[in-house]
Parts: sequence; structure tokens; C-alpha cells
Amino acid sequence: MLKFTAALAALALAACASTPAPAPAGFTPRLTTPRLATIDKSKATPEQAAMLASRGDMNIYKTLAHHPALYAKWSPLGQFLLNGSSLPPRHREMAMLRMGWLCQSPYEWSAHARIAQASAGLTAADIHAIAEGPKAKSWSDLDRAVLQMADDLRYDAMISDKTWAALHKTYSDNQVIELMFTASQYQLVSMALNTLGVQRDPDMKDTMPTDVVTPATAAKVRSARLSSPRVAPVPVAKLNPSELAMVKERIRPDGSLPNLYGTLITHPKMYEQRATFGRYIQRESLLPPDTREMLIMRTAYLLNTRYEWAHHVEYAKQAGLSDAQIARIALGPSADGWTPTQRAVLQAADDLRRETFVSDAAWKELLQHYDMKQMIEIIYTVGAYTMTAAAINSLGIQVEPGNPQMPG
Repeated sequence: MLKFTAALAALALAACASTPAPAPAGFTPRLTTPRLATIDKSKATPEQAAMLASRGDMNIYKTLAHHPALYAKWSPLGQFLLNGSSLPPRHREMAMLRMGWLCQSPYEWSAHARIAQASAGLTAADIHAIAEGPKAKSWSDLDRAVLQMADDLRYDAMISDKTWAALHKTYSDNQVIELMFTASQYQLVSMALNTLGVQRDPDMKDTMPTDVVTPATAAKVRSARLSSPRVAPVPVAKLNPSELAMVKERIRPDGSLPNLYGTLITHPKMYEQRATFGRYIQRESLLPPDTREMLIMRTAYLLNTRYEWAHHVEYAKQAGLSDAQIARIALGPSADGWTPTQRAVLQAADDLRRETFVSDAAWKELLQHYDMKQMIEIIYTVGAYTMTAAAINSLGIQVEPGNPQMPG
């Protein structure tokens, strides 16, 4: 630990002295052809055919069918947020569409503009105003708060005090958690759609407005984090048998539960769906462990999520990363000492943070070392831990004593 702390301190000073340049203005033009072709159903494997049989004939599913195992572990969370949450369809779709706009995801926008008008009671004028954002004059105070929440999560990876209070005038803790995960889920979806070049289906008629100013790209988050929880973790002794069964694998030898799981179990109806996806990314992923941990820790650093960083230092060591390498993750892909592949891994995390799209240069380098399932997992790892970071930051989940500190 002393060796790591010394390396961390030295590189923390370098990180502060080497503040990244501001993100370039504007988004990279979205792909007009797929990076990954859709699955031809007549040539699908039995596993792919089974997945596609339960989904519509849409390009998103025919693309993700390249990795049905990942889809099977991620889909339950998506299905809960789309069909099982307690949110009214209006605000569910508003959160999705606003995030799709902020991520400049043409497919996500088209798909949910149609759903919003068909089943959530939103008009074409409402859809346009979602792109205009929370300052548009047509919104109620609650509508405005839902849109502002998406903006908060995209740019600060945390729901602000003002937005949290505004949402709580109507919604419970669990409903705010559902809104938060809904917006974060569709940031992940946008990362996948944009990076894989998934093209709009022929029957998608709605397109993103061209008369609204394009949103800003995102940068490293530097704002302060909460010093106390907004939602307190539940002690193990207060869990009912069903809740205890869900968190059993996370209980530590001393009988305590890490704050992350003690907090997320406050929404037991969603806990297992999120945990199923998280277990896949953390334990069942096809990525080499060092690649996975570099993506997670770089995402934690970019989103100023100290809890995430603290808990992955040990995982990173187990994956073979040295103390110096772990600390150097804070300096990013431009730091000396990385191999070209490691540099591309970190660049992918930076690209996905900046504009929910992996740049051509990073994509081409990664393709030399990872197969297509692993390429998809690179996107989903960053997306999953961006979602976790939003929950940690927004719920005020505190780092337990004795864990390593994050640089900066």
C-alpha cells in the first residue's frame, strides 16, 4: 500500500499540472455506414436466432446479436427501465430523448421519438422542445427538472442539489433512482449505437432537429462530490430475507455490506437486473482483465467518482497492472509509458466520455488486438461504469475508510 500511495501522490501532482486541453468544439459526424454489419437472420447461429426471435426486426438488435451472451445479461435492466419502472411514460421518454439528443444519437432519437408520440402522449412540438432543453417555455416545473436531470448526468455525472429537490417534490427516492438509471442507460445505448454505426431502420421517420443549437461535448468532471449520502445504505441487519439473498455474495467477512450495494438494495425491484449486468461486465467479460480495469478506472477518473476508483485499485492489481500504471491512468492516453494498445484503450474511454463515440484512430488500433465481441464489450464496460458512477455520485455513496484515494 505504501508503494502504491507514493506512486499515486507523485502522479497526482503530475495530473494536476497536466490539465487536459479543453474538448474540441463539436461532434464527429456520425457514421453513415455500419462499422459492424447486422446479422443476416438466415445465417444466424442458434443462439443469435433465439435472441432475435424475441426482439423486433430492428437494426439495433440485429447488430447486438453479434454478442447474444452480453445482450442476455444486459437486457433485463433495459426491459425493467422501459416497461417495469413506476415512472409515467411521459417522463421516461423525455429522459431517454434528452439523453439521446445530448449524445447526438440519430438512431436513439428516431426510435424514441416514435415511441413517445405513439404511447407517451408527447406531441411533435414536445419532441422538438426536448432538443431545446429545460429552458424551453412550454415545460412544467417537473418536466423541466426531468430534462435538467439528463443534462446534469451527461455533463456532471451527478444530479445537482437543485434538480434533486425539484424531482423530489413529486417523485420518491426510488422513482428518482429509476429516472437516473433510465437516462444513464440511454447514454450507454447511445455509445453503442454511435460507435457501432447502427443505421436508422427504414420506417423511422423522425430525425433530430436541425434548427436547434448542437449540444456541447462532455469533458472531465471537476465539481465537488457529496460528503454525505442522499440515500443512506441499509445495514445488513435491517434487510429482509429476500433482500439479504440478493446481496449475500457481496457481504464481507466482517458481516458488513459495501456502501454501494447497501444503497442500491434500497430499490430491490431493480437491484437484481442491474446486478446481473454488473456481474457480467466485472466477472464474465471476454476482455483481458487489465483492459477491463483500465477502462473502468479511466471512466471513474473522468467522472470524478472516488468510490469507483477506490474499489478498483485492488482489482487492477489483480489484473496485473503495476502501482505506477494504476496511478498513470489519471494522466490518460497521452502519458508516456503506454503501449499503443493501452493508449487506444484509454483513448476509447476518453472518446466515449467526450462524445459517446470511439474515434476512427482508436477503433482501428483496437481492432488489431480485440475481436468484435470484445470491441462491443469495450463500449459496454465504459457505459456500465458511467451508469454506476452516476448512481454513486448522485446518491452520495461514500468511500469506506481505508480505501485508496483517487488522484486530483
